[in-house]
Amino acid sequence: MPHIPSDTAQDFAERLFVANGVSSDDASVVAKHLVESNLAGHDSHGVMRIPQYLGAIETKQLEINSQPKVLSQFASGATIDGQRCFGQVACVTGMSLAVQLAKETGIAAVTMKNSYHTGRIGAYAEQAAESGMFGIVMCNAGGGGQSVAPFGGRRRRLATNPISMAAPHQQGFPVLLDMATSVAPEGKVRLRKLQGDEVPAGWIMDAEGKPSTDPNDFYADPPGAIFPLGGEVGHKGFGLAVMIEILAGALSGGGVCTEDEVLPQDNVLMIAIDVDRYAGLGPFQHHVTELVQYIQSTPAAPGFDQVLAPGEMEFQARQKRATVGIELDDETWQELSRLADRAGVDFLTA
Repeated sequence: MPHIPSDTAQDFAERLFVANGVSSDDASVVAKHLVESNLAGHDSHGVMRIPQYLGAIETKQLEINSQPKVLSQFASGATIDGQRCFGQVACVTGMSLAVQLAKETGIAAVTMKNSYHTGRIGAYAEQAAESGMFGIVMCNAGGGGQSVAPFGGRRRRLATNPISMAAPHQQGFPVLLDMATSVAPEGKVRLRKLQGDEVPAGWIMDAEGKPSTDPNDFYADPPGAIFPLGGEVGHKGFGLAVMIEILAGALSGGGVCTEDEVLPQDNVLMIAIDVDRYAGLGPFQHHVTELVQYIQSTPAAPGFDQVLAPGEMEFQARQKRATVGIELDDETWQELSRLADRAGVDFLTA
């Protein structure tokens, strides 16, 4: 599999988007987001998404001439309509507004509905943390993208409904939670399929509800489903997914899962908390550092080299991949080559 320097990959992604009619500003935001997802070790939300996005432009699922629109704004929040634009553009706009309002009121919540795929939502929680805020982000797919079975069921009824939180930290990276409420996001199942690998046991079930390690069972007709997070206590991941469905989908007005077949449209709740208004930024970060150091003072369990703080895995991945480059699977490489040739864009050099 080829390894590509991150700046080369970002430049290529920008040029390819622009060649397909995307504005240079939006192309920059989306390309940066995708490549930074690769750098953070989340390849399922990286440049492998480019073919999906370009296909959505062709089918008008993604409206490249649209921009997010603020529908209402009040002292501690706002509502935004993404108008089917890039989810990355809508979420950067929404979290920027949440941070701005939180500086005035201490805490702010912004809902965003009706955008295309938002990508890695951890990026927007990190965006808040970089501004000295505690960031909380959660997302549903407006009733589309159903891929997860409820606990005790075997038919798809929910999307993967991710949640992210990030706290500003003095040690070079925010303390970050970034997770799907399913055992794995759909993109990681897709990545295993593209790589020709099995998925780990406990990720998916086939159409009969039997556990499977073959990603093709998930995409079969009839399809399988992803398990909710938690295994034998999957009611916990399932319950969290339902609450995110309500907070992101119902609160935004963007919609929730029903029997109706609809195209995925991401709805997001973004919360920014100005920690300086509460404990003070310095004392807050001191407590966070104390907590991380105490957690990591435990001896490592058998099979582990060290205890990583939440967000440290992404930090280490960025450090490594900034040097060795990001890795692309062969199928994604070939598809990007085809798309570049069609658009008349110079392709990557491995």
